Amino acid sequence: MMYDPSHQLVKMDQVMDWNFVSKQLEVFYPYSIGRPTKDPIMLVKILLIQYLEGFRSVRFTCKQVKQHATYRWFLGISPTEKIPDHSTISKFLSQRLQGVAFWEELFQHCLLFIHDEGFIANETWVADETELKANANKRVRNVQIEEKIIEEKEDDLTLINEHRARHGKKLLMTKEPKVEEKRTNSSPVDPEARLSVKHDERGRFAYFEHRIVDSLHNFIIATDVTAANVPGHRKLVGQVDQLKQLFGQYAKEIALDSGYYNAPLARRLFERRFFVYMSYRRFATKDHPNCRRYQFKQVNEDLYACPCGVPFYYKTTNRQGYHEFKPPKGSCQFCPFVKRENEDRLLRISIHQEIYNQLRGQRLSYRGKILRSVRPATVELSFAHSKELHGLRYARYRGVQKVKRQVLMTAIIQNLKKWTKLRSLKQIGLHLTHEIIEESV
Repeated sequence: MMYDPSHQLVKMDQVMDWNFVSKQLEVFYPYSIGRPTKDPIMLVKILLIQYLEGFRSVRFTCKQVKQHATYRWFLGISPTEKIPDHSTISKFLSQRLQGVAFWEELFQHCLLFIHDEGFIANETWVADETELKANANKRVRNVQIEEKIIEEKEDDLTLINEHRARHGKKLLMTKEPKVEEKRTNSSPVDPEARLSVKHDERGRFAYFEHRIVDSLHNFIIATDVTAANVPGHRKLVGQVDQLKQLFGQYAKEIALDSGYYNAPLARRLFERRFFVYMSYRRFATKDHPNCRRYQFKQVNEDLYACPCGVPFYYKTTNRQGYHEFKPPKGSCQFCPFVKRENEDRLLRISIHQEIYNQLRGQRLSYRGKILRSVRPATVELSFAHSKELHGLRYARYRGVQKVKRQVLMTAIIQNLKKWTKLRSLKQIGLHLTHEIIEESV
């Protein structure tokens, strides 16, 4: 059969461990029951073709396989042999494999092989999230009233009481959980998707993909899918802990954008000994431009000085998690930066200010400025390839598990493409591993 030996599928066929795939599929196809089926390896290969080329559907992929000699070579069928019907592949996904367990195992299996060959360096990880438009009409919405239980954060209350006890203040008691009614919009065809205003002011139903890549060759090492109302800082710690179990160690550095600017997240990353580059998130404020919080100078723990030199003394630490500092009464009466006449300025400092200061110091350091330029060339580029080349701009399926299956297949394809390229360079003596390899002459 005539085929293109330089095609990406030919190279992928050489690195893929098909014995592992066959072993994982055995449980879905017992030989003693029913009539002989199509080779499940062939069905997996057709799906890989679809995600490699970015075809919009399985039906369209089957039409392309009929006309393409290299596709037929990859599947191992002759030019006259009939290929499986598109409905067979759809039932293979929905009725046989069902969830994402098979794809997660295949993703991690390929990742371990790449790691063992030295192409993944646990030096710097880069994380981000992107929006996938759900397969749902944004104009048709169901409004639901849900009860949400709001509990007080125990860690924050512990910090608050430590400061209050140090200054002789009365300790705050834990409040009972508060129940609030929350208005939620959902889609009748995809109830698991949620509204996102990230790219549309009116909102559209979407999912978030949370991705971590390595900074050496931009391999996708972790991915997860949630509804569009789950921010990335809730998923990141769980993802890095899973990578610790997979690779046996944490990375030394991690680069994040401003969407992850969160003190509890930063604290947990520091506990894992990460050097964290986290872009600053500038919040809106009504303060005078010449009398902002960050323009106050700290003299000691209980004393700050405003830009005009007026001392601000510690008064209390409130339940909202802020230290309150006030000047002597009437000190701001003739200040040119006063917000209201005959009213003294109240300075509020977060109980997590030490964490924010540590983040600022690492962000402005020499290494932090280097990591600032790493993000666009790694995780942003990875998302761009997924959307432009592999059809990940939209969710083809409905439901978190099915969308996660689409994301995992895309990640497998991107990793295999990069792996084959690095292997071909290795054959000509160019070892782009995380350790320098010298050829013996």
